[in-house]
Amino acid sequence: MLHFGYKYGGNFESCMLANTNVGGENVARGQTVGALLGCAFGAGRIPNHLKEGLVNSAAISKDIDAFVGSISQPGPA
Repeated sequence: MLHFGYKYGGNFESCMLANTNVGGENVARGQTVGALLGCAFGAGRIPNHLKEGLVNSAAISKDIDAFVGSISQPGPA
């Protein structure tokens, strides 16, 4: 998993494609690598055609924005 993040970390789509092509536990690994790259680089670095092709993409985007907003708030002092 670290290999994919390091080797393809600058290009989300190439990283996900390489993960898919290698086989094995590519679904679970892809979820984790995708989440880590998304957190590290932000949704802006994920190609739009990969996001907009999802079923309920607007609802997913709204949920992600709500989640990011909730964890971006300062914690209790």
